[in-house]
Amino acid sequence: MDGYKVGDISSLLNSSTSEQKATNDLFSKETKPALSVEEVYVKPFVKPAKGKRPKKNKPIEPEPEPEASKFPSLSPEEKLEIDKRTLFVGNLPLGYKRKQLRKLFAGFGKIQSLRFRSVAIADLKLGRKVCLKTNKVNENATCKNAYIVFDHEGCLEEALSKNGILVNDHHIRVDRIVKSKQQIKDDSKNSIFIGNIPFAASEEDIRLALEQCGEIEYVRLLRDSKTNIGKGFGYVKFADSSGVMFAMKIKDTVEVNGRKLRIQRCKSKVTLENTKKAKELKTKQKDEANKSFRGRKSKSSDKDIFSGKVNKSKNKKFDSNKRPSKRNKQKTMSKQRFDKKVNKASKKGGIVNKGKKEKQ
Repeated sequence: MDGYKVGDISSLLNSSTSEQKATNDLFSKETKPALSVEEVYVKPFVKPAKGKRPKKNKPIEPEPEPEASKFPSLSPEEKLEIDKRTLFVGNLPLGYKRKQLRKLFAGFGKIQSLRFRSVAIADLKLGRKVCLKTNKVNENATCKNAYIVFDHEGCLEEALSKNGILVNDHHIRVDRIVKSKQQIKDDSKNSIFIGNIPFAASEEDIRLALEQCGEIEYVRLLRDSKTNIGKGFGYVKFADSSGVMFAMKIKDTVEVNGRKLRIQRCKSKVTLENTKKAKELKTKQKDEANKSFRGRKSKSSDKDIFSGKVNKSKNKKFDSNKRPSKRNKQKTMSKQRFDKKVNKASKKGGIVNKGKKEKQ
């Protein structure tokens, strides 16, 4: 055999398998695509703390749809339309029931809803709902209010005829919630403001004190929303303006439960708004008048010449050459020096004021 040497076969048989595998791998390897950064990067393993297990990523559940509320939100226009159909009934007896009130106003039209308000509770910590269910009502309270919503606005005009009627020794007050500007002006002309009212006084006490002035349409006392105790002031509306005139004549002699009342004329919201606007205009005019210079550009010349009034208060320039004289300087004295002079004067029988000595 050409090219055969002794020992070639033994060398092939004794060669390691590792070298054969390496040679086979070189020829059998195929080109593979390069790996991306995400495949190469592996998050480091963090050993969980004792007693804690690693959190598993839970699938995100869709949020439940909100349930339809019992009282849907209304637009301002819808609220105003409901308020126009709502009737206010005040000074009702505390024990007056829903059926009795519905029967009283059922003849004027279909009632859509009826609710009681301003009921004084005995314990504020328990809450209003618990106290009303358990009949824990304040013993000093004598009245409550109600709101009636009718089917249409025309029912209110007929229902207003019940204003001032007696219900269990209580003159009830029946009125609208929404009023026009003209109605507010008319009410203010025939009404008076009352202050310094005893907290325990009722609407009937005020009515008895002012019955001599004329026919009273209603008495309105402002009360605390939680305790239903009076705040010490209120309003009385008469049928005519003559009642207001007579009340102003006897305003210094009216008393309720031994307490003298303070009576004044009423001012409507419209007049109060007008007075606020007038005050704002006055303040603006004062601010303009208090400016250092006030004038206008003259039309006679093209130059920027102003003709106007200059205020008396001018900013005078300070001259460094002019120094204050010794006479104008105020004499100051230390406390120790003043005490010495006082002691000397007291020995000689004189009085010292601000460094001056006067003999008695």
